[in-house]
Amino acid sequence: MPKLKEIDINYEQVRDLVYQLAFEKKMALIKEIIKDRRYQENFYRFTESLVKKYDIPNMNESELDAFLA
Repeated sequence: MPKLKEIDINYEQVRDLVYQLAFEKKMALIKEIIKDRRYQENFYRFTESLVKKYDIPNMNESELDAFLA
């Protein structure tokens, strides 16, 4: 199977296909995706970049709840 980087993907079509899945199938797909170590590393980097971009300070759980409210 070719790598996605090597072929042209229409992400709107992929999104539309995923939207049509039953809830249980969507959750199963998400569970499979987050098992990938690269996903975990990329997600961590992404959230770190958001913290820096929006200058979010270190917080404990209750402070974070108040911040997000």
